[in-house]
Amino acid sequence: MNISTIITAITSLLFITVGADKFLDFLEPPCSLMNNISPIVWKGIGILQIAGGILLWFPKFKRYVAGFFFLFMLTFTAYHLIENTYDIGGSSFMAILLGLLLWNPDFLNGKKKLNTQS
Repeated sequence: MNISTIITAITSLLFITVGADKFLDFLEPPCSLMNNISPIVWKGIGILQIAGGILLWFPKFKRYVAGFFFLFMLTFTAYHLIENTYDIGGSSFMAILLGLLLWNPDFLNGKKKLNTQS
């Protein structure tokens, strides 16, 4: 198991949890933006997050999903800052994890480059 798999697992679990919370309201404290967003849009975001959590496991879609949600989380981090709310930690943390998956340097794959020059 490499670091990329661990980051994918954490990100996927967080997406599914936060997406499910849009329907079941079990996380405390609730998102401070919940009252500012239409309930239909709020549930649509939940569906996107659950789908993203699942699609991250498919190598064919991983970079696309990570790229989309990286921008998505940066947007919501900025929106939290504009609205002067207190709960930007989740979206900031997710943006960092997704940025790592998008960037995907060699250390995430657990591969070392061999020096072939003498």
